[in-house]
Order: sequence, then structure tokens, then C-alpha cells
Amino acid sequence: MTRIAKERILEIELLRAIAFAGVVFQHAVAHYGYLKDVGLADGVLLALLVILSKFAVPVFIFITGMVLFYNYDGELNYRSFLVKRLKDIGTPFFIWSIFYMYLNHAFPGLNLQEILAATERLITGKSSYHLWYVFMMIQFYLLFPLFRRWVRGVFERLRPSVRPWAVGAAGAAYIGLMPLIGMIAGMFSAADIPAITPLFTTYADRNVLYYLFYFLMGAAAGMNVPRWQLWVKQGQFIYWPVFISFAAYFFYRLVNGFESADGLHINFNGVALLQPLMVIFLTSSIFVLHRIAMALKNSGNPLLLRMLAGISALSYGAYLMHAAVLRLAYALEGSLFAEWSITLRTLIAFILCMVMCSLFTWILAKLPFGKWVVGVHIPRRAKTGQQAVRNPGVNS
Repeated sequence: MTRIAKERILEIELLRAIAFAGVVFQHAVAHYGYLKDVGLADGVLLALLVILSKFAVPVFIFITGMVLFYNYDGELNYRSFLVKRLKDIGTPFFIWSIFYMYLNHAFPGLNLQEILAATERLITGKSSYHLWYVFMMIQFYLLFPLFRRWVRGVFERLRPSVRPWAVGAAGAAYIGLMPLIGMIAGMFSAADIPAITPLFTTYADRNVLYYLFYFLMGAAAGMNVPRWQLWVKQGQFIYWPVFISFAAYFFYRLVNGFESADGLHINFNGVALLQPLMVIFLTSSIFVLHRIAMALKNSGNPLLLRMLAGISALSYGAYLMHAAVLRLAYALEGSLFAEWSITLRTLIAFILCMVMCSLFTWILAKLPFGKWVVGVHIPRRAKTGQQAVRNPGVNS
């Protein structure tokens, strides 16, 4: 499969780095936010930061759709496409799944039932709490030719002025789907279809269909990047008020939930991704983050842009390892700052994890087998003094 090299979209690389930071921060909060000595002040600050970083998964999905539809606008050789994805994404996912099974003491015994259960965990991303996302993204890659044919067919039949309304209609349908997820799970549970029913019951939280709208937004952006950028610039008076209003609403809901009959209980359980109002908030957050990325691109700060582009290029391997690296960050932070406020400790662990993940991924990517472990390979420095970093999400 041959593709004509496309112009680099820098804001997508910046978006990916920001989205990875959002994921790491949320998972750091999941540790510190539930410690017994968290007070109301820390709970309120962490709740605000959780809301403001909730964009991470939808932005990642949006980026995937945009990159795929931007790069693959000609003939698609499905076999070549799939082999590349399985090599660049599937192999590191499999290796890290095994690693987390070992780390979490979840290796099976020798009986068949335990082996089958472990195999299922390995495939579906159950080896660690963050691998669900990779399992879900692999579904996007497997179904991409079908999505591509369908989306392009619809867009080619619509006038350019109608296409934004089609995206809006898809969003409305997606919002309408959210309250039906429980009913759909019940229907598939009753039908008991092998291999299909679990995707709508046990693994509904990683079913590609329940995140498809963000991918379709990315597809719309990737098929006409200048038009999308124009939407982002001209639509600020719509999406910024929506983003701020819903951020305030979810922030209030979280903080209000801290009080219970038996005292103060800090928790962040009211902001699940698959709920109607959250869809509106997350959709607006994609526009907001894209606008921020465009502003960063135009800032002319070479050091910041280079740092974010570097994090982006290393983000897949860094994502795979960050759950393990966070444990190391907790230990380092705890040995030095155990008496500090929970909010500061969370931020310190977050920064430590970001730095270590980027460093460890860079080191592994320099090794001959690095691409199999972290999805990227950094070759030896070329004569020109430049390095090529191949990221399956950036250059594919």
C-alpha cells in the first residue's frame, strides 16, 4: 500500500501530547483522590482538575479518526493496512498485557478454565485498568475500511453546506443512544450470542460503537482540514460557553456528592463518559482543545512545541507503560513529600510520571527491538543530524 506523503498537521501532534497528559493526570487522581486524609479543599481542587482533563479519551479517538481519514484518502489495501496496525499497535499491546498480568499477579494456573480466562483478559485489555482503550482502538482499525466506505459515501452525496448538519445529526443520535445502553445490554444478554453479547454487556465500556461519534468527528476533520480549522475558529462563541457551562455543572455535581449522611466522602464517580450530558461536554472539549492546540502552534515557542511534539511521538509506548510508572512515581513522591497537600502530591506524581514515561519510551525506542515494545523506533542519528521517530498514530 503506497500513500502520498501529506503535509504535517502540527496541532494534531500537540493535541496528542495534551491528551496523554490528561490521561496520566486522571489516573494520578484516581490514586490520591481516595486516600483517607483527603480534605474538602483538596477534593474540590482535584474535582475541578478532573473535569478539565476529562477530554483525554474523546480527543484521542478524534485524533485517530482525523489521522486515518486524512492519510488514507486514496486506494486502501486492507491487508497491508491491517498488518501494519497489528505490528505497530497490537504487538506492544500484547507484550504489555503480559507484563501487567505478571505485575498484578494475575498469571493463570495450569487448568484450562484459568488459561481461557487469562487469554480473554489479555485480548480485551483487562490485564490493567488503562488497556481497555487500546482494545477499543484496535476495533476502530479493524473496522476502518467499513467506516471509511460508509462515511465517504455519505459525505460525497451531501453538499458541503449540509455536511456540518450531518455531523450534528450524528451527534444528536449518539446522545440519544446513551440512555439506551442498559436496555441494549439486557437485549444482548437475553440473546446470548457468542463473542457478540460480551461486547454489549461485560465489555460495553470498550465497545467501539459507543465511542463512534468522536471518530466520525475526526473523520469529518480529516477529510477537509482547512474547513475544520475554519469551524474551530468561527465556532468559538458556541463551544466555549457550552464547555464552561457544562464544566461548571459537572464540577458542582461532583462537589455536591462529597457530602453524605455519614460525613465527607471524596469521590469522582459522577463523570462517566457514556452519559448524554457528558457527550455534550466532551464534544465541546474537542473543539476547545483543538483551538488551544492551534494557538500553541501559532505561539512560535520552539521549546514548547518541540517538547510537546516529542511527547506526542512517544505517546503510545508512554501510554502503555504509564500505569506501571505511576506506581514508581507514587513511591518517589511519597518518600519525599508525604506531608504535603494531596493536590500538590498529585501534581508532583503526574509530572514525575510524564517525565519518566517519555524518558523510558525514548530509551526503549532506541533499541533494535524497541518498535515491538513501544510502537516506535528511533534510528541512529543520521548524517544530517536529524532523528526520525515513527509513531503509529502520527505517521500512519
